[in-house]
Formats: sequence, C-alpha cells, structure tokens
Amino acid sequence: MRTPSAYLLMVHPSSLLSALTGLFETSWRAALPMHLSDHVPYGLQPTHRRILELLSAGVTDETIAELLGISRRTLSRHVETINTRAGSVTRFQMALYAARNGWI
Repeated sequence: MRTPSAYLLMVHPSSLLSALTGLFETSWRAALPMHLSDHVPYGLQPTHRRILELLSAGVTDETIAELLGISRRTLSRHVETINTRAGSVTRFQMALYAARNGWI
C-alpha cells in the first residue's frame, strides 16, 4: 500500500490554471493580515479578537464555536457584545470598525 506522500500531482499550464493564479493574486492583495501576536488592542477581550479574526477569514459560526469550545448561542452573545462595543448593527459595520481601529 502506498503512503499519501508517494503520490504526485502534475499541473500543466492551462487557462484554468491562469485564472486560478489570477484569483489567488487578487485575493492576496486584498487580504487583511491576521494578528497572531499576544498583543490585544485596548478594551478588546482576547476571545473577541479571535472571533473577529476567524470571521474575517470567512470561518462559519458553527466552526468558530467548535474551535473556541463554546456553543453557537454563546458565540452569538460574544458577537452581539462586539457589535455593541463597535457601535454597529450589522457584521459588515462591525468588520469595518474592527479594521479601522486595529482590532484585526
């Protein structure tokens, strides 16, 4: 039986590969950095910062709750607290506030 490392993938130049490369480059340029240091912006709990980072990476609520070891209801309460702190109503507004104020 072969181990997974024994398999090779050959990628040949094609229009699909060019399109995927272009998509990656565009996404990379538009991406925001994730702050992986221990520094937490003033007034922001480490859990809230982690939630914002995961949301900004496109992780689903279900997965975030699982990663943090909390229920979806608890996650919803955390998101509501962050929204209140940011003075926002929607997640989009919350994300803009977080990005502009160095939370993410």
